[in-house]
Amino acid sequence: MSNRSFGWLIVLSLIGLFFFAEEIFSVFGMAIGSIVELFATLLLSLFFVGLVFFVVVTVFGSVLLGVGAAFIALILSGIGLFWPLILCLLVLYFIFRKPKVSRTG
Repeated sequence: MSNRSFGWLIVLSLIGLFFFAEEIFSVFGMAIGSIVELFATLLLSLFFVGLVFFVVVTVFGSVLLGVGAAFIALILSGIGLFWPLILCLLVLYFIFRKPKVSRTG
């Protein structure tokens, strides 16, 4: 690539950045914000699962009961975190399932 075409490439890149900078930065911000949001939510969920385990083991003195309660808390926090995805999958299942044909009658 010659110096002249490289210069044109830089000029066109700067013009593109001038016109589309807000969109480019908003996409990067949205991606970073989504990652931070998911990470914070997962940390908070794991904190509550650990808290449930600690309280149950402390009060009832059974590690097995604590693991069971922590597992239930993990399932409920997973449902709370991913309920839109679960709802969409259920709607798609009921739309595209094959109806059972009754041969009686």
